[in-house]
Amino acid sequence: MKLLGYATVGALAPWIASAASASKSGSCCRALAKVDSLAGKVVYPDTELYEDRLDSYWSKSAALEPWCMVLPLTAKDVSSVMKVISKKKCPFGIRSGGHSQFAGSSSVEEGITIDLGYMNATSYDPEEKMASVWPGSMWRDVYATLAPYDVSITGGRADLVGVGGFITGGGYSFYLGAHGFACDNVRNFEVVLADGRIVNANANENSDLWKALKGSSGNLGLVTRFDMDVVESASIWGGSTFYDLSQKDAVFNAYVEFTENMASDEQSQAILHLPYAGEFFLKTILSNGAAVVEPLAFVDYLDIPSLSSTLRSTNISDITLENSGNQPIGIYADWFVGLYKNDIRIIQFVDMKHAEYVAKMEAALGPDAVVETLCQFQPLTESSIRHSELKGGNVLGLEPIVKDGATQMWLFTMQVYNAEDETKVIPLAKQFLDEVDEYADSIGINLNWRYLNYAYKDQDPIAEYGADAINTIKAAAAKYDRKGVFQKLRRSGFKIPA
Repeated sequence: MKLLGYATVGALAPWIASAASASKSGSCCRALAKVDSLAGKVVYPDTELYEDRLDSYWSKSAALEPWCMVLPLTAKDVSSVMKVISKKKCPFGIRSGGHSQFAGSSSVEEGITIDLGYMNATSYDPEEKMASVWPGSMWRDVYATLAPYDVSITGGRADLVGVGGFITGGGYSFYLGAHGFACDNVRNFEVVLADGRIVNANANENSDLWKALKGSSGNLGLVTRFDMDVVESASIWGGSTFYDLSQKDAVFNAYVEFTENMASDEQSQAILHLPYAGEFFLKTILSNGAAVVEPLAFVDYLDIPSLSSTLRSTNISDITLENSGNQPIGIYADWFVGLYKNDIRIIQFVDMKHAEYVAKMEAALGPDAVVETLCQFQPLTESSIRHSELKGGNVLGLEPIVKDGATQMWLFTMQVYNAEDETKVIPLAKQFLDEVDEYADSIGINLNWRYLNYAYKDQDPIAEYGADAINTIKAAAAKYDRKGVFQKLRRSGFKIPA
């Protein structure tokens, strides 16, 4: 197989300061720098590359300044890093694509950030119908590499999302209904364990680790390659539609009706967006992964008068580029998430409270500041979750939750443009979430499950996976990380609950 899209860092050395920040980096950074295979790959503060890597985080909230960064190029490099970290007991954080949002999600201050961003290759084996993707890749590059073969994979819906965190946290894609989560479509994980061993985890080899990695994030090892089943076409029909706010009732009803009947057309997906960017908008993102034009599943939506629409026959690269839009890098972003039964009342309540809390945020920030928000609803149903069982299972713990009926995941995103404003609006965002959860409790529809890839740092999503899933993760951790390196020394991301 020929590797495509590989970014080299052979020119790192000029940026490395030989004696930079020795007091901050301490013995851990020096120990890494002494490893022959890591020469020129350990980067210190006050150097151009260090600052460039910080600036490349999508959310500045996540861009903490570590003692040093290490930029591996291969699984063997990652193995060398983990051997030093385990031996020297070095605190560390993990970054893949850099699209995490909150402080502490993918970097550290007191420790080393393992930055996998230069491990960004994608390849395709047409005989095996398998794509191999490295963790630091962005989905835009993955799709571009696969496009000449007219195949796709269950990847991100926005082109600048990274691969590693997306898949190990679950991975909600345009193909969820027909193929399940992205993690369900991993044929094999190449993993570097805490002691530096490089192993494969699949249905036949380390199968317990294979299952446990599907949804547990960075708790069991560093995934250095994902071998993925492919979707045998890159064609898709879909796009965004904007409506006048007077059409809310019709759009909300269409969304609830679609969610209730999602099993009737597994290729179709509908997402409801309620954005705010100086004014409120009403938007849907409709798609059909089999490229069927105007499928019957969307008849209710298509009957609603719209202001504008980009619905068209296209390819996965194009539609993910549209979803990213002009999304800037370097904002301060924070996300919050909940899961509720499919009920129009929760949508109506969120919509009402959204306006109330935007007003509170703008009042707290003052007239010159900018806050942009989004309330997003997307379905999770038994028909989409059952793909997991057919493909070896995962640890998201959704099976008992969806068996009693369709559900809808609510995501609230908020972004501002400086750290001071972020400090002012986060408490209000938490109040918003609490009010929505309390209302959902009061009408008996709160399912008390949080999607890890959307969760804020204090939402503790793995704790809500259920006892069976947590025990599966704990058993894998006890077997593959006996000294608890990823629990005791890893400072980024969510942990296995005690």
